[in-house]
Amino acid sequence: MDDREDAAGTRGLFRAYFGGEDGSVATTFRNLATADVVRRTDERLGLTYARFDLPPEEGCGAWHFLSPAEGIFAVLTDCEYHTIRHERVVAEGLIEFHFLLEGPVELSLPQELDATAPTNVSLIACQQAPGMAYDVVCQPGTYKMASFYVRPELIRESFGMDLSQGMARQLLSPREGTMAMTEQKIDPEFLRLLRGLFEIRFSGPRDLTLAAARILELLVLSVDAVDRGGKAEEQSIVFTARELAMFDRAREVLAGDFSESQTIPRLARKLGTNATKLKSGFRLLYGTTIFAFRNRHRMHRAMQLLAEGDTPIAAVAHAVGFRHQASFTSAFRAHFGLTPTQARQRLVPTDAP
Repeated sequence: MDDREDAAGTRGLFRAYFGGEDGSVATTFRNLATADVVRRTDERLGLTYARFDLPPEEGCGAWHFLSPAEGIFAVLTDCEYHTIRHERVVAEGLIEFHFLLEGPVELSLPQELDATAPTNVSLIACQQAPGMAYDVVCQPGTYKMASFYVRPELIRESFGMDLSQGMARQLLSPREGTMAMTEQKIDPEFLRLLRGLFEIRFSGPRDLTLAAARILELLVLSVDAVDRGGKAEEQSIVFTARELAMFDRAREVLAGDFSESQTIPRLARKLGTNATKLKSGFRLLYGTTIFAFRNRHRMHRAMQLLAEGDTPIAAVAHAVGFRHQASFTSAFRAHFGLTPTQARQRLVPTDAP
């Protein structure tokens, strides 16, 4: 078995490629020094950049790696994955900051959208206590994501996180057996800087310096966002090991139960958690909202039923949780770019007379 795959043959993410036996971010960056990647260095500033291009059979795009200072690691994901990817994230004493700019999120009818789901890019910050681990799963699709991993003492001392806030204290030192997480909205200027980071080509003489400066500025803004959230008396979310494990069960339910009555609060009660934890954890682990994940599976199940050729379209709509055929048709067209009738004509062509 390829060591970049798990026992089921599912491909991993950057830790699976470069993280070695411990699968850590720090080991990943050490191993990049001898890995088969594109590298650029600035020895005067101590900056090293690496880029790994996905093999064509796995997808397209690249992972970009840069460490602007000791104890700070940045990974930019700008990829399209052809298959599901799964990775185990072990605790290594780093605070994580994640920004998902683009993911495999499909549109549907406005009235069906989860009104509580963030409509803009947000910051997710988290840290797990020693011995904790969680699983990340990426569905096939396009991802544009920035992830920063920072030693807590730097966040406390060099970036000046406000320790009078309970949210900050939980992030810096999560309780044993838990993972602390908070999600904060970011403003347009923050988003502009993030997008600008992805526009750097890492080919000119100033590109490494610019990227390092931008990462440090984004970290300053991230700490400021967490501080503001704490002052607004918002609390971080704390996950136990049992709650982290339950998200896989949530994924199974959402991928197979398309009943109209399936709602986020009802699913949360079934799993023994609350809707806020369910939505926030799902976004962290799977890079998408619950609504988008469920909608993706509903539409692909509908395509399978249409391919069978003899199931009435109204029955297909009902099977994937739509009360009205017109609503199903609109959602299907938004997802695939064609109506169910057009899809069936392509999948099950009529014999020529």
